[in-house]
Amino acid sequence: MARPDDPVAVASPPAAGPAPGADAPRRVRTPRVRFEAIVDALSIAVLVFRRERLVYENPAAQHLRERLRTRYRSELTVLLSDHIQGLDKTDATATVSLLTGQRGEPFYLHVMPLGAEIAVSVRELGTSMGAFRTRYRLSKREAEVVDLVLLGYRNRDIASTLGTSPTTIKKHLTHIFDKVGVDTRTQLIARIA
Repeated sequence: MARPDDPVAVASPPAAGPAPGADAPRRVRTPRVRFEAIVDALSIAVLVFRRERLVYENPAAQHLRERLRTRYRSELTVLLSDHIQGLDKTDATATVSLLTGQRGEPFYLHVMPLGAEIAVSVRELGTSMGAFRTRYRLSKREAEVVDLVLLGYRNRDIASTLGTSPTTIKKHLTHIFDKVGVDTRTQLIARIA
């Protein structure tokens, strides 16, 4: 299995044998791809775990980890390691999850089993809310409601937090669903992620 830091040759399709009477085909050299350089250049955080221990993180992951430690006093690697331990070890398919940190910060995770390792890409949902609000022309209040939906709040909790009634929140959600083109909270979260 290729490791994130190993250069890997890109395989070319096998060449057909020479036609009778033709010269032997020239062997084409394929470039070597350095996957570590590609992953390091990504702006999305990528971490690789082996037996719940961190073995690789790209610069975006290092930056996210430090920012969460400073801002929320939250350890990203512990949060992810706990999440990985809770996954079905026999399932070798990639999973997508919405994970909430200790202080309610929402993360979109893509977990990819790679044999003995597990690669995880992490994206904070709050960082894209400004673009989401602009794209769907949400009012400031509607964006606040969406933020609280992402944190798992129910209508009455949102109403209490924003100092309004559950009926008003229901009306806001109806407008949000119409603007975004969804019918449920689950669809709304998926659209944001």
